[in-house]
Order: sequence, then structure tokens, then C-alpha cells
Amino acid sequence: MSQIVFQFIELVKRRSEENKLSLNKLYENRLFGNCISILRQEVDTFIRIIYLGRLNSVQERERLISLTFNDEKWNTLTVNSKMKIITDKDMVDIASEVKGYVQYLYKFGCGFIHLSNFHNYQNENPFGKLKLNEQIDIKFYLHQYHGFPIENNLTIESIENLIPKIFDKISQNMLYYNEQLLNNESIDF
Repeated sequence: MSQIVFQFIELVKRRSEENKLSLNKLYENRLFGNCISILRQEVDTFIRIIYLGRLNSVQERERLISLTFNDEKWNTLTVNSKMKIITDKDMVDIASEVKGYVQYLYKFGCGFIHLSNFHNYQNENPFGKLKLNEQIDIKFYLHQYHGFPIENNLTIESIENLIPKIFDKISQNMLYYNEQLLNNESIDF
């Protein structure tokens, strides 16, 4: 294990701990839009962990981690020998291969990070803005991982008691994958 990977994992853990404290305070005050923003922040870290773990080269992992500590965007060399910024979409696509729910949480969470009509969730159901197949997939994942009744409608109110559980599931998965990174292992399906 390299020192920079260890430092990165410690940074990830600190961010996750702070996110958990923030989520708990927001949840206690029923600020569910901000809770979903915190979930999206946790997913942001999670997709980076998965992306790093899917790389075969430990040196490339360390290079990307170094970019984080230098406040630089992650980038990669293309087949045309040009540097390309690694986008969130690139990372979400890789993470979704491992954990299918990531793309839905990421997309839905973006509606709460960016100013959008999703913030009007007390008056209008933000799940209704998703495609029907996305709603069905979200219900499936919530049912599979958290026992959400499949016959229930998706609303903020119907999932509010699951928000802390969703956060914990993401965090537990991240801890597992952190160990793989620390041991220079790949994240496999």
C-alpha cells in the first residue's frame, strides 16, 4: 500500500463521516432535499472509488489520486495521445457496471444539488419527472436493498425513512472497496 492511497482513503473516510453527521442533522429537521444532496455527495465519492478500483494500473490510480491532492481534475490519455478530462458521466458509467443503482441516485441527486424544480418536492413529486423505466428500476433497488413495498408510489414521503439506510448502504460498500484499493486489488463484479 502506498502512502498516497492511504491518505486518499483517510480523506474519503473523513468526508463520509462528515456527510453522515450532516445527513443526521438534516434528517432530524426533515430537510429531505438537503439529505438527498448529501446522498449525492456520498455517491460522488463512491464513483471515484469504483473508478480507481476498476483501473488495472496501480500507478494510474496513484496519479489520479495525486491530482486530487493537487486540486486538479482527473484526466486520461486517449487513443490519440491527447489528455481528456474524466467526467462524472465516465465514472458513473463505470460504477454502474458494479452497482446499478448508482446511476439513478446520481441523476436524482443532481436535481437536489443544482437549483431545479426538484426543490419543490413538497408540492410536486420529483420522481414523476423521471422516465417510467427509471422509476421502476429505483423501486426495484429500494425493494431489493431496503424492503420498499413495490406497490407503493415513489415520493419523498414514501422513501424518507429509507434515506439514512441508503446512506449507510453506500458507505458500507465504499468501506469494502476502500480495503481493496488499500491492498492494490481491483474491484471486480
